Amino acid sequence: MRITRRRLGTTIALAAIAMTMIAVTIGPGTAIAESTGRVYRVTLVNLTGGQPFSPPVFATHAAGRHTFQVGGFASDQIAAIAQDGEPMPLFDLLDGAPGVREVIVIPRPLTALGTIVGDFNDSVTLEIHAGADDRLSFATMLICTNDGFLGLDAVRLPDHGSSTFAINGYDAGRERNTERSQHIVDPCSGLNPGHELAGDPDGNIDDAVENVVPRRIKHHPGIVGERELDAAFHGWYDPVAVVVVTRVA
Repeated sequence: MRITRRRLGTTIALAAIAMTMIAVTIGPGTAIAESTGRVYRVTLVNLTGGQPFSPPVFATHAAGRHTFQVGGFASDQIAAIAQDGEPMPLFDLLDGAPGVREVIVIPRPLTALGTIVGDFNDSVTLEIHAGADDRLSFATMLICTNDGFLGLDAVRLPDHGSSTFAINGYDAGRERNTERSQHIVDPCSGLNPGHELAGDPDGNIDDAVENVVPRRIKHHPGIVGERELDAAFHGWYDPVAVVVVTRVA
């Protein structure tokens, strides 16, 4: 088992970035080395024009584990990502869990395609360890939504060469899609200069719009644009992202 700890001092859930960037810090890493295993390079690219992604969580793990399943109910850890862009509950769930090889949190968000905001851009590349039969999962928030997210669940890693995955957007089923600024995390404005939502920074009031009975994860219906969100800017066509996985060792 090889576990990499990457602790965030502050995360995407912070409400104080309306016209500034997200303050994220990373603590000292610790690792348990292993003598055998594979190494993969993973690149995630945001393909949307107005949907930044929250700091993503990546994991390699045994084939029988699922991070989320379309048609199933979102765990509280996936809901924390989908509603608030908060990666640490999922990290803490997976970190050291049976069958989990490695868990990595990327300590920054991804901007929309072709956009640079401070030190943030539209892609990230990392290296992660896996065993011969391990799978790859990841999850990250569609920031300018109520509870939208994207990810992969337990996909096969290539024995050789590369595999490319087109990623769709999902609705976690925890909130009504009000598209109101007060129900959407403030980084939607901070990471979309020139497209700030009225009222930001105004926090993110989850409990005002949470579904009384959680609904199942489904394909996200997209942005209607009848409230503060702009369908032409914040909307998207699937795929919302592409992931390229290459075996490097």
